Amino acid sequence: MYNMETNFQPLGDRVLVRPEQVEQKSKGGLILNDSISRGQKVQGEVVAVGTGLFSQSGNPIPMTVKVGDKVLYSKDEATNKLKLGEEEFLLFHEHEIIGILSSTVEINSKSEKQLLTEN
Repeated sequence: MYNMETNFQPLGDRVLVRPEQVEQKSKGGLILNDSISRGQKVQGEVVAVGTGLFSQSGNPIPMTVKVGDKVLYSKDEATNKLKLGEEEFLLFHEHEIIGILSSTVEINSKSEKQLLTEN
């Protein structure tokens, strides 16, 4: 789906994500940079999605995520950065996204496997 805000249309199963800008701090108050927080699970908002892929028989495989979804992804997968206008976005294949969040969650770096969503 074309996004008027970014003037960018991802192709195939690609998803354009606006990463949440959350400053990471240690217990002592030091600001942690990206190299320290690699492997961490982070959140972002989907701003544009491709049309999806096609099966071997030619049938369309629809995209699971849609514009406006809050998604969770691994910082290690966030390697394809795009600067559109003044803003930086991340481009993923849909399978690189871990999941769709029902609401904002707080991610505990000690136990990232136990994510809780607010209901």
